[in-house]
Amino acid sequence: MKSEKRVLFLLAASALVILVVTVLTLFSGKEEPAGTKKPGIKPTGTAPVEEITAEHNKLMMVKTVDTEAATITLFDLEEGGEVTLSYGLAADIRSKYGNLTYAASLAFGDVVRTEYTGENSLVRMQLSGEHWELHGVEEFSVADSMLTVNGTNYKITDETVAYCEGEVIATGEVKDVDRVELCGKDSEILTIRVVKGHGSIKLVNCSEFQGAKVSFGDESHTLSGEPSYLVREGKYTVSVVGEKNAAVAEIAVGRNEQIVVDLYEYGGAPVQRAEVRFKITPFSTVLKIDGERVDYYEQDLVLEYGEHKIEAELGGYVPYKAYLTIAKPYQTFRIDLQERTVTDEPGTGETGDDPEEDPIEGTDDGDDTGSGEDGESSGNEDERRFVPIGEAGGYEFEKEYRTFLLEPSGAVVFIDGISLGTAPVEFEKILGTYTISIKKNGKEKEYTVTVDEESFEGDVYWKFSMD
Repeated sequence: MKSEKRVLFLLAASALVILVVTVLTLFSGKEEPAGTKKPGIKPTGTAPVEEITAEHNKLMMVKTVDTEAATITLFDLEEGGEVTLSYGLAADIRSKYGNLTYAASLAFGDVVRTEYTGENSLVRMQLSGEHWELHGVEEFSVADSMLTVNGTNYKITDETVAYCEGEVIATGEVKDVDRVELCGKDSEILTIRVVKGHGSIKLVNCSEFQGAKVSFGDESHTLSGEPSYLVREGKYTVSVVGEKNAAVAEIAVGRNEQIVVDLYEYGGAPVQRAEVRFKITPFSTVLKIDGERVDYYEQDLVLEYGEHKIEAELGGYVPYKAYLTIAKPYQTFRIDLQERTVTDEPGTGETGDDPEEDPIEGTDDGDDTGSGEDGESSGNEDERRFVPIGEAGGYEFEKEYRTFLLEPSGAVVFIDGISLGTAPVEFEKILGTYTISIKKNGKEKEYTVTVDEESFEGDVYWKFSMD
């Protein structure tokens, strides 16, 4: 038994020795020669990355960005010319405030501080904060490579880039009728962006219009020859008014486009004029038409069709102010001034504001007297104004009867466009159909009425509502 145990012990010891020897053999071996490596094993050390050095540092303007080709094309704002740079993942591109951004965020017209190598490889780029900008510039002049804004001169250099709608244009194409945005450094302009360009209007067939007044937008000219006018792109109403003829054209002018206006094609019709006679009492009343004093006594005045401002004044009488529309070849207007009463105080009634200063309230012809029931005025008869418009407006009317417009009290009243002042107001009993317009507190209402002898016997009373 003891001999069996001894044999087992010897076998176990031998197996352990064999295992130890095998392990030692596996982890031992000859030392490899210097400079050799075992297959599949990478070296533990790597060479340091070489820093790219920029050779150029310039202020430039972005033209295009090609993200597929990883290139950026820019205008050199310091030396002129154009350059295309390649960029990789290592390119440092930042916003104006120093935050990292991408090339795809850059847009045409962006001004950037750019550093790049001699091989045109981008190293660093940042949106510039070292330049000034002027936006929405409309009032400026251009002359001798100088652009002047609000009395300040800025130099246009050979490196200045001008562009419109993403297209580069010559700086000489920028005109003082354009609307522009400017970018510059110190007193030099770096870029000019044309927001609104220009075109032109040319007038032809002008022989019958020489000396006529030509107006469009805020401009006014005297026509001579067949002129051409430089204008900012947009829509215009071109009006040409001469002594005998007039023409009006609605046009739209595009950028770099010339619109030809044939004055006969767009009108050329004789100006319509009327002979107008004014019969005014008292005899010595002063009459002004459109602000100019005229001699009207026993003679016809020649007025163009359309609206005219009429003013009749005489000391001791309530002034008459109204807008009259001339629409017939021959018309007669009668104006009877009313004597002032103790109720006509300065600053009230006919002595109110000029209608041109306030076209609604300015036509106030008297005090606001209000009205009573059943068409009876609550004020005395002297406070209610009588405005003779029957003959002046060419209406059929009954002299022995009156029309009383009582409400809305204080509203400005117009009969077919002729101002009667503020309600309550009194005028002849007009027969037929006419339009009454009332304006008060910014609101306006129109009522078309018809008066005949059968339906309206005697005086006529009107009360209207603004609701």
